[in-house]
Formats: sequence, structure tokens, C-alpha cells
Amino acid sequence: MKIENYKCFSLTKKEKFTPENFIKVRLQRIDLVLKIFKSIKPDELNIYVSNLKDKFSEIVVDYNFNVEAFNWDFIREELTILRNFPDLERLIFLYACMTVDLPEDYVNEQGEIEAPYFDLRKTGERISYYIVRTLVDTYGKEEGTEIYKQIAPEIIREYRAKDQPEEPKEPKTITVAENNKKYVEAWCRVGLADFTSCLIDDYKVVYRFDSCLTPEALKDFNDPDIAYLCSCYIADIPEFNEGRTIHLRRTQTLHHAKFCDEFYWNNSVYPDAEQPSLEFTEKIGKDL
Repeated sequence: MKIENYKCFSLTKKEKFTPENFIKVRLQRIDLVLKIFKSIKPDELNIYVSNLKDKFSEIVVDYNFNVEAFNWDFIREELTILRNFPDLERLIFLYACMTVDLPEDYVNEQGEIEAPYFDLRKTGERISYYIVRTLVDTYGKEEGTEIYKQIAPEIIREYRAKDQPEEPKEPKTITVAENNKKYVEAWCRVGLADFTSCLIDDYKVVYRFDSCLTPEALKDFNDPDIAYLCSCYIADIPEFNEGRTIHLRRTQTLHHAKFCDEFYWNNSVYPDAEQPSLEFTEKIGKDL
């Protein structure tokens, strides 16, 4: 076994981003949710959109930003539902600009700028929170939760249809260290978390996350059930691992517990591998 500790958690590390692309992605996510919601409850889209507008209106209040600073033909080019609800589109746009504290004199021609990665992460996580919270407020916790649990697999399928990874010719040769290297590097670069890795063998690794920007972005709501549902849940459903060589499983997250246990394994080598116990994961690296 190989154990490594990483102290990377930061609320201040900055990341370059292009605001126009950032806004486009946020609007696309809302658009996709509305598209899937409409397929589930075709006669109630207007009700849900109205309630989302009320939710974001309460948050945005009188904040404003120059919409003409961006190329809206580019931003809207893949939107199918949201373009029919310009008031909601504008509110999501304003919320994104507000949450990343976009300089008021910014114009699209400036291109990339820097912002704390936490603020970038917080924008997406909180928009997702309001999506789920509004479902629960509209339909009650049980039905609202069930609706989102129908939406989540379709989100995965839509994204995977656009970016289907090529299957390796020899999946049993893919090691977790090779596969996860890019993730670990990114987690450290952006200040995502304090975590410890335990490489069990070439095909199995478990991480203990002691802190993470995702629950940090949502903790002010004091609403762990919805916070988990809107963020980490999507990686905990069977559809997430479909078509993947390296699988992921968790038994708990920081939304409800003191640490998160993320277990990755090559499913071609270890079909449905057994998760290391929470007792084992809790102790790894603490004697280093």
C-alpha cells in the first residue's frame, strides 16, 4: 500500500476563466434540467419556472450587470427551453455575475480573467441547490426529491452522449494511479480539498476527504439532505459508472459525516470490488 497526504483546501486559490463560457455553462445546466423536467411533468413547466424565478429574484434583488458585455448568440446557441423564459435566463445570468463578483467594467473582449476557484465552484453548486430546493418547495420533500432522482440519470446520459469516452482496447491494463493522476493534480491546483489517498494496489485506491469546497459552498443553507442531493448524489447512482473502466463508490460524504470515502477501482479487474471499511479509511495516513 502507498499512502499520501494532501493539504490543498483553499478558499482563495485563483483560477483563470472566461466569463462568457462560464455563464453559458451555467445557463446550459438550467436549460437541461428544464428540458428533462418538461419530459416528466409536461403540464407543469410554467409553475416550476415561475417558482425558480421567485427564488432567484429573492437572491439577486437589485444587482445588475451590463448584458451587452457578452455575445448572446454564442451563449444561447444550444439553449432549447430557457430561451423561452427570458426573465429566468436574465436572473441566472445576474446570479452568476454576482457570485463570482465580476468586475462591473468587464467586457467580453477582455477574455480570460482570474477569480477564486471557490467562487466559481460556489456558483454552480448553489444554482444546483436552488434547482432542487425549488422542486422540494413546490412538490414537498418526498415528491420533489423523487423528481430530481429522475432528472439526475438523464443529466448523465445527456452529457455522456456529447462526450462519450473511447473504451480502452485492454481495460485490465488501466491502473487507478494512471487514471486518477489528472484528478489529483486538478484537486490540488484549485484548492479543492484536504485529502489522503491509499493506493491499495494498481487497481484500487481509496481517498478520505477531510474537507472539500462542495459542502463548504452549501453549508450555509444548513440543509444537508438537499445539499447532498444537488451535488454529490449524481456520482452515486449506477448511471455514473456506466461505460467506465474505473468505477467510483462512496458510502458517506462530508454533507452528513466527518469525512468522505471515495473508492476507485478497475471494474474489469475487480468486478464490483468491496469498499474498504469506514474504520480503515478513517485511519489511513494519520500516523504519517
